[in-house]
Amino acid sequence: MYARVTTFYIDLSKRKEAIDIYENSIIPAAENQEGFRSACFLVNKNAGKFISITMWDNMEYAVANQKSGYYQSQIDKLAHLQVVVPDIEGLEVAAHKHNFD
Repeated sequence: MYARVTTFYIDLSKRKEAIDIYENSIIPAAENQEGFRSACFLVNKNAGKFISITMWDNMEYAVANQKSGYYQSQIDKLAHLQVVVPDIEGLEVAAHKHNFD
């Protein structure tokens, strides 16, 4: 599995709007991408730091949707809220488990 981690710095007064965009637009768009597994959006509400973690079957799927323009279109949905350009990192998932049942 492969994870793409995108760190955004967003004006704290726009916190709710950022979460709504992620939940109602970015996640549904990701669900339509081949190889998509899961997504989460982490918020440090004291620092204005927002971290998106998306999980993919493998690096090839994550790279393919970057090349297709899908990924940039998702970042652009939050562009009007950002205070700096987001940081993007891809990582191999060495271990993963979730129990949300």
